[in-house]
Amino acid sequence: MILDFNKIEAVKKEHLKDGDGYVMNKREDVEGLGGIIINCIPPGSSIGIHQHTEDYEVCYVISGKAYEKYPDGSKALLEPGMVTYCPTGESHGLFNEFDEDFVFFGILPLNK
Repeated sequence: MILDFNKIEAVKKEHLKDGDGYVMNKREDVEGLGGIIINCIPPGSSIGIHQHTEDYEVCYVISGKAYEKYPDGSKALLEPGMVTYCPTGESHGLFNEFDEDFVFFGILPLNK
């Protein structure tokens, strides 16, 4: 199977997961697998802290910088070439506090 994200229209998601601003989201749901996404978080926007209950998430940073923040108040800087993993049952959010778009590719496999 090949997914061509050049042919998938980006959808503007306002206040995604109670975050600030908006995220431009390209998503394809694959039967039996879960979601495959490319997200663009503009400066000053975020995906709010949320828990992964029915899936987990692996993200590869394509461009820009952002902070991955956790419920305990800690955070980690994400930069191009880095991968972040949020296991089932854990929570995280992505916050772009920088001057350029933050773009990442994500896979959200369903728990079976």
